[in-house]
Amino acid sequence: MEFNIDKWLDEIVEKLKGEFASCLLFVGLQGSYNRGEATSKSDIDLVVIIDELNFENLKTYRSIIDGMPFKEKACGFISGKQELQNWSKSDLFQFYYDTKPLLGKLNDIIQVPSKEDIKKSIKTNCENLYHATVHSFVHSNNYIEDLQGLYKMTFFILQADYFVKNQVYISTKRDLFNKLEGLDKEILAVCINTNMQDSENLYEKLIYWCKTKI
Repeated sequence: MEFNIDKWLDEIVEKLKGEFASCLLFVGLQGSYNRGEATSKSDIDLVVIIDELNFENLKTYRSIIDGMPFKEKACGFISGKQELQNWSKSDLFQFYYDTKPLLGKLNDIIQVPSKEDIKKSIKTNCENLYHATVHSFVHSNNYIEDLQGLYKMTFFILQADYFVKNQVYISTKRDLFNKLEGLDKEILAVCINTNMQDSENLYEKLIYWCKTKI
């Protein structure tokens, strides 16, 4: 069977509506399929918000996923309404702007993250990336795989940083690359090209970049 993302999404939305009815508040799509960057190896990053997420509802959702074709591609986030409303606002920037609605509106559930929320997110993510990069260089036995994951995180930081400075959300790596200059552009180039052979230099570059952002 050939995979078709549009048919897959239509099918799961109908199944979710059938199971959760009026308790289903929102369904959205995030990640590479939303950005038009998906490959055959990409996950489907689905967002599902229901009125109240209890364990029985979670089991129902799992059974829906298990019954889907290509279920191994399914990934993403499911939550109750109250939990999402109580979520740290600084952690909702990409969640809000990178989610394509398939059913419902996020505006009906959460507020738009403020500029200060996004600045806090950038600083926290840079701190976490700094720690992860240093830890990986000292302790890892798989530099190439680690660096691919570490540099992947830089896109989300640069995306948020550009938004704070310009009030424009750039959804794809290529489009953001064309907007950047200097070290930021160098960092995103590594993220895009994923060539991690010169590992020591790439660790040094990433650690220095994180320091400039903290």
